[in-house]
Formats: sequence, structure tokens, C-alpha cells
Amino acid sequence: MTTLIDATASWDGTPLPSYPAGAPRVTILRAVIAPQERLDLHCHPVINAGVVLRGALTVVAAGGAERTFRAGEALVELVNTPHYGENRGDEEVELVMFYAGAGELPLSENPDP
Repeated sequence: MTTLIDATASWDGTPLPSYPAGAPRVTILRAVIAPQERLDLHCHPVINAGVVLRGALTVVAAGGAERTFRAGEALVELVNTPHYGENRGDEEVELVMFYAGAGELPLSENPDP
């Protein structure tokens, strides 16, 4: 076993919130992001973390802070903070994300409803 990440804060240093009340819900998603693709601005109301399997993903917070995660690196995403992911490279980015939510809480939502 190798620990990829063990954190109490997201990648920008913000402490993670408490888990939501209600029946636990764990979701695991695999995503593939095309070269030069930028995802829409969004927020996560639940804690989530992932591992980049190939390529390099740059995550950009609404305030301008950014960090690039490369294949083999783990990340703990921002919670309740608008941000987007971007593939600035020439190859696909593949990642697996793990969400720790509750009940019917969405995994992601538009920050400007």
C-alpha cells in the first residue's frame, strides 16, 4: 500500500468542512478530459478527492489560484468554492474522483444559480 494523499485541507490549504448529515453516499467517477478542454465553472457541496491516471489537470479557483496535478498525483478538491478544471496539454487527461456525500446532495453545482 502507498498513501497518495492524507489531508484535512483542499489543495489550496482551505480546511475541509464536516461531512454532511444524513445517510452516507459514496460516488466514484471516471473522467476523460480532451486536450485543450476547459470544464465549466462549478462548486462541490461535498468533499471529493481523486487521482490523475494520465495527463495533467490544472484546477483554477475563481480567485485565480491554480495548481496542476500530473499522472500519479492525488488531489483534494475545493468545497463550496467556484473553480474549474482545464487540460492545457496535447493528450487526454484521465482521472478518478471519489465523492463523500449524503442523501440527494449534488456532487457538483453551478455557482450562479
